[in-house]
Amino acid sequence: MHGRKTYLSKMPKKRFQRNPSSDDHKENILLKSRKRKASSPLEDIDINIPESSSNHIKNSTWDIDSALTKKILHDMGAEVLSQTSTDSCGSSETTPAITAYTENSQSSCSSFNLPPVPGAPRILLPNQRDNVTSGSDDSESSLDDKITPSFKSFHSHPEHHLKLYINRPAKRQRTDPFAFDHFGVLSDEMVLGIFSWLPKFVLAKCARVCKKWSRLVLDESLWKRIDLSTKTLAPGVLGHVLNRGVWALRMAKSEIEGPIFTGPSSPIKITRLSKLQYLDLSMAGASPEVLEEIFSVCRDLRKISLENLEVNDRICSHIGENKELEALNMAMCQGVTAFGLVPLLSHCRKLESLHMGWTNLHRHSVVYLCLCAPPSLRHLNISGCRENITDEEVQQLCKTCPNLRELDLSDSTALTNESVICIMTHLDCLEHLSLSRCYHISPGVIPDLNDMVSLQAVNVFGMLREGPLEVLKSNMPRIEVNRFQFSEVARPTTGIRRTSIWGIRVRDNAV
Repeated sequence: MHGRKTYLSKMPKKRFQRNPSSDDHKENILLKSRKRKASSPLEDIDINIPESSSNHIKNSTWDIDSALTKKILHDMGAEVLSQTSTDSCGSSETTPAITAYTENSQSSCSSFNLPPVPGAPRILLPNQRDNVTSGSDDSESSLDDKITPSFKSFHSHPEHHLKLYINRPAKRQRTDPFAFDHFGVLSDEMVLGIFSWLPKFVLAKCARVCKKWSRLVLDESLWKRIDLSTKTLAPGVLGHVLNRGVWALRMAKSEIEGPIFTGPSSPIKITRLSKLQYLDLSMAGASPEVLEEIFSVCRDLRKISLENLEVNDRICSHIGENKELEALNMAMCQGVTAFGLVPLLSHCRKLESLHMGWTNLHRHSVVYLCLCAPPSLRHLNISGCRENITDEEVQQLCKTCPNLRELDLSDSTALTNESVICIMTHLDCLEHLSLSRCYHISPGVIPDLNDMVSLQAVNVFGMLREGPLEVLKSNMPRIEVNRFQFSEVARPTTGIRRTSIWGIRVRDNAV
């Protein structure tokens, strides 16, 4: 009997269930409606209170420790939220932390003397607060386009919301309007003196600073010497360079595309004469049409280099218009004829240096050159004529140009000892003589050149072997033999001097 009572006491008691009455049904409907009104993301805690203890809850209050309450709120993060914070659903009602289902209790925290716990607020994370500050602009345009859609919806909320704008540094720093302009008090002459020390590519950047600098940069004094060697010039570029008033221009090994004058005012620009005086087009990539257009506007040229270019009679005619021409380098040029030599030799009577070597001149062209060469010639190179030049042409040349100081007759296989004797007789001022590969000249007559007082150097490449050459050098101690392998007649650059043409510096040093 005692064991049976113990077994029965351990058995779970059946929960007392009462039949739901009409009042209980109404109370459940009321609780469900209150649940729908609650907007907190926290789930409601359903507390099933037995009927036996409900009367005790009705007649007593809950004693909650205030310190424990603060700790709970601190852990929940509710102490940093305002009382008017909105929940995630946009409702202005506060969400109770605990809902007790009793017959007469209210589903709010005010019955427990607790502060209302707000819903899930929208607070920026730390990584979302970069470059974001509060502002006064209420329009949505103050927000950046890259802000998430949740921020945009929060910004458009009619109630309390954050006012955001993005702080970005300005792309261009504006100068202080009250700053003192040191260049503004300088005269144009002083500014031009400063600009004269700057390279050309820096001047091009200075032209974009202000209107005054743009006007001063176009001054002709800053563009007198320009080096455009190994460059590719698009159509119209060379025309702008010539209009800047350039004085010395180097375009060796450059590619020039025509036309050189472009734009609606090109006919006017073509009629304007340039101030160019020194022009180096050695081994440049330019067609005869481009060359003709260049020389059609040049009338003050003093020294020209057209080495290894293709020319025609019209180009030679334009070059002949430069009556002050002093040096002309047409070495290895193609297309030189007697009709082209006529305007050159008849108009350019001040010519001092002429290089016509390896131009494939015909015999009648060589004859005309020896007869009509200006007497002002001091340096002449007509090498490579092969059999088109004879002793008669050399004799006529010595009479026409008695003041020659340098003469190059290399690779003239038709010359004999008579040419050497004629040179010794008529050319008293000769300093340099080249007879390389003139195989019909006897090596024994070369030492007789030692009698010429003014002679300083002789080139006889390919005529003597090493032994006889050493004997010749010993017999001519005063004269240098085979020292200059390449001719320097009328050439703009010689040796390693690649920054100057005819002794005029054209390349700026970078500052």
